[in-house]
Amino acid sequence: MSAPKSPRGTFRWGQQVWPATAIGAAEFRRTQAKRAAWLAEVAEVWLRWCRGDEPGMVVQTSGTTGTANQVEHNRAAVLASVEDTLKHWDLGAGTRALLALPTSFVAGQAMIVRGVVGAWDLELIEPSSTPSWSGTKDFVALTPHQAQGWVNQGAGTTAKLLLGGGPVSKTLLGALLDSGRVAEVWESYGLSEALTHVATRKLAAITDLQSPFHPLPSVTIGTNQAGCAVIHAPSRAVTLETRDCIEELPEGGFLWLGRADDVINSGGVLVHPGEVERAFETFMPAWVSDWAAFGRADDTLGEAVVLRLAGTVPEDVDAEQILDEWREKLKAVLGSAKTPRTLEWGELPRTERGKLQRRLLT
Repeated sequence: MSAPKSPRGTFRWGQQVWPATAIGAAEFRRTQAKRAAWLAEVAEVWLRWCRGDEPGMVVQTSGTTGTANQVEHNRAAVLASVEDTLKHWDLGAGTRALLALPTSFVAGQAMIVRGVVGAWDLELIEPSSTPSWSGTKDFVALTPHQAQGWVNQGAGTTAKLLLGGGPVSKTLLGALLDSGRVAEVWESYGLSEALTHVATRKLAAITDLQSPFHPLPSVTIGTNQAGCAVIHAPSRAVTLETRDCIEELPEGGFLWLGRADDVINSGGVLVHPGEVERAFETFMPAWVSDWAAFGRADDTLGEAVVLRLAGTVPEDVDAEQILDEWREKLKAVLGSAKTPRTLEWGELPRTERGKLQRRLLT
């Protein structure tokens, strides 16, 4: 008797379906690549994997923390990362998944390879800030920016939603949990250089935004002398010193504090912007649409903490008086040394993917 054939997945776009194989990838490229640039990118990533090319993945870093560059990963490392995902969320053959992420970045490319290796039923949609699909999926990965657009304007439901590529706000999580359109919300910690997520946490309640991330079983995460995360993922051939400040917890896991490059030295007091942003979020009204803390050059302190806000101020609210009131509330939470010297209204620079460009704030 011949050995049973391994299950094969399918990729679908619109009303058309292709087998998740080299033949399917070649046919997809032949018939769809000229329709749009994003379809051509999907075709190249899909075909590269099915042909057995090395490196298995070539991805672009986001550039939000420095100069954007390309990172290459061999096939064995990519496969190890994919298998970590399949095992962690028990995503077997036939999993109904969605590709809504750009395939120039690691998360989008990883979804394609997962679809092939895991024999998924993977639906392709054009990457946008307001993704939408019909019916129910088993697994969807989005950036927080996309998830906000989906829950506000998009359609579709999912059993598991994985958020990555930026912090998850209390406002977003509350909207997702109240929507009734997602059974489980997860947040990931990962980097392009580490082949997507290396740690996760489940967000079942607003209070879980204060809970630790836990490394995947194949990964260990420690800290260096600067308090930054050091990632060891032997199966992915990754040993990486990051610029992410974390706090290791005695009971296991870690809290992400922010990037070392963003730390504000205000008169000798080190302030993580995330501390200030999370404190503000505890009492922030719904009409504030965006907010970010940063350091501004100061003759006395070296750097002064500034919190910039964006939103449509209601007519019955004094825009300047409310800033003074909020500063007092922040002082009660953070203490005087870490309280922003200035709260101000203004625009916040973000990338097309919704990532804050903190270095452009002055």
